[in-house]
Amino acid sequence: MILSSIASLIDFKYIFYDFWELEGDPRIGDRLFFQGGPWTTWSLIAGYIYFVKWLGPGLMKDREPYQLRTPMIVYNFTMILVNAWFFYQIFWVFRFGLDLNLATFVRPDPRDTGPLAMSAVQLGYLFFLSKLVDLIETVFFVLRKKHNQISNLHVYHHSAVPFLVHLSLKVCPVGGPGTLFPLLNTIVHMVMYAYYGLSALGPSVQKYLWWKRYITQIQLIQFIIFSIYSLIFMCFQQDFPIIFTYMGLCQVVVN
Repeated sequence: MILSSIASLIDFKYIFYDFWELEGDPRIGDRLFFQGGPWTTWSLIAGYIYFVKWLGPGLMKDREPYQLRTPMIVYNFTMILVNAWFFYQIFWVFRFGLDLNLATFVRPDPRDTGPLAMSAVQLGYLFFLSKLVDLIETVFFVLRKKHNQISNLHVYHHSAVPFLVHLSLKVCPVGGPGTLFPLLNTIVHMVMYAYYGLSALGPSVQKYLWWKRYITQIQLIQFIIFSIYSLIFMCFQQDFPIIFTYMGLCQVVVN
């Protein structure tokens, strides 16, 4: 009786759908994963976590690891090209992100449907889809029984990035940390996928990958730069949805 009374007072349609439509940026709301609430994306991420931490290792327990050399080579070198394309778009086409409002902390007009703004929205959407493709990396680890590489930190970052990118694009697909993060992230991923791709070529190439130890340092530099920017952004931003402040604070604390 009490539960039914509480349920009658809660507008679940508003919470799960209407709120996101009202607060979401209309320029991206018609795309796959961005219609209504974020539940499709969040369910996908939850399924990813369940598979790589429990279901996948359980299924592989009594099986021999799969040899996925060719798929890994294709995947890794494809992702190098994908991230290089994103870097080129942000660095060159959008003038080091300046045309994406990297240097201003005032929220861009969500009603701006000009060619530049819509190109930025499309670029952000494609970047989000690439973060879902990134999840395949961990699936390879599971199928090859490389459980030592599936650390909690690894799973956290692969889960948090599409989660936060989705939220960022949903409420404001242009400007703020949503511009700086892809720029930094593509650099890190080009280096990371280059290592994984070359490593998959075999021992004859692996002996030249002495620079592996610098990958973690590059990742830490990325986190430091983004954390500093997030703190500055939180102090000086104007008119951005409050979710950006919470997202920035969360990443500063975690990083």
